[in-house]
Amino acid sequence: MLSRVAENLFWMGRYLERTEHVARYINVAYFASLDRSHPRQHELTILSITDMIGLPKPDAGNELNEEEILVSAALDDTNPVSILSALYSARENARSVRESISSELWEAINNFYLFVSEYPVDIYKTRGLSDFTNHVIQHCSNVRGRIQQTLLHDVGWLFIQLGIQLESTSQIVRIMISKLNDMSEINKLGLSRTLEEQQWDVLLDCLEAKDMCKKYYSHIPNRENTIEFLLFCPDFPRSVKSLFRSILNCLKKIDRKNTKGNKTIDFRVAKLVSKYQYLEVEEIDDNLPDFLEELLSKIYLISDLIVDEFFK
Repeated sequence: MLSRVAENLFWMGRYLERTEHVARYINVAYFASLDRSHPRQHELTILSITDMIGLPKPDAGNELNEEEILVSAALDDTNPVSILSALYSARENARSVRESISSELWEAINNFYLFVSEYPVDIYKTRGLSDFTNHVIQHCSNVRGRIQQTLLHDVGWLFIQLGIQLESTSQIVRIMISKLNDMSEINKLGLSRTLEEQQWDVLLDCLEAKDMCKKYYSHIPNRENTIEFLLFCPDFPRSVKSLFRSILNCLKKIDRKNTKGNKTIDFRVAKLVSKYQYLEVEEIDDNLPDFLEELLSKIYLISDLIVDEFFK
């Protein structure tokens, strides 16, 4: 496969996965904050959305413009990290390899982009946030189904999966970091302990993991089992441990250069992630924010290794 084609498929998968995580985070975090009794909780949620997505943080002392932030996160084509911008990039990557994907997949991606790009900003501002974000999540599921069911599971498909899995890993860690920051702010403001504990529920909802976490541990999720489930559960497909395993499996299957031993890409990636396969919560809980930041930097390094190996 041409490296140009592989690169387009890889980034198509990454951008598509990014749109889903951003949409779900906006949806879950925003509407969860409306149910909270303390007025500062909603303001903290808006700041959390800017932090997780990567928007510029509002200047201290300035009035928080909730409407502007929510529009910028979703429908601002001048914002490179908005849902619209990510989806535009996904469609352009798909367009560049139109001959390598099915008509059904192309139509699903194109219809997805048209829905987002034509969504009325005025409706989104006033009453459409739930409708918009839920439809984005549904479109993502539709596209994922087309990827799974209408493509050959060949090298091209593996590059799409590699992009999806790597992006999912980074978004999960970013979401965890954002929620820990929220809990730190709640603690600084002296808000109730209950508000802080509720953030673990919100975190699980943001990753569609609450029901399976309850089932896995047979009781209500708490700090310890939530961290363990999202990072180290071998049976949950969105845990970091499971995603690292899937990334390594993709790399081993992709036809690569004739390199041996410690020069293979899967060997180098396995060396980076091996320690995360055998950690326990007790080893990281006291220094969780630093651990997650280090983990995120390793994910970015894996991305750089993949780009250098296959696309340069």
